[in-house]
Amino acid sequence: MARLSETDRDHFRRFTERGWRQSPEESSPARVAPTLEARHRYCVWAAEAARFYKGTKPVRFVGTQWKL
Repeated sequence: MARLSETDRDHFRRFTERGWRQSPEESSPARVAPTLEARHRYCVWAAEAARFYKGTKPVRFVGTQWKL
């Protein structure tokens, strides 16, 4: 466990006594209407992101199990 400095302990005590309060913006983010343009941008982004993966995942079907 990490050792805390006195200022860190003081902040931690104040935080635990007060509790964490979430702002209204964090608790309910704004919703975005699913438009065709937004879906198109997502599809283009997903296709570009998929091109970055260059690895292969080997499939190893080995063993004596009858289900293989």
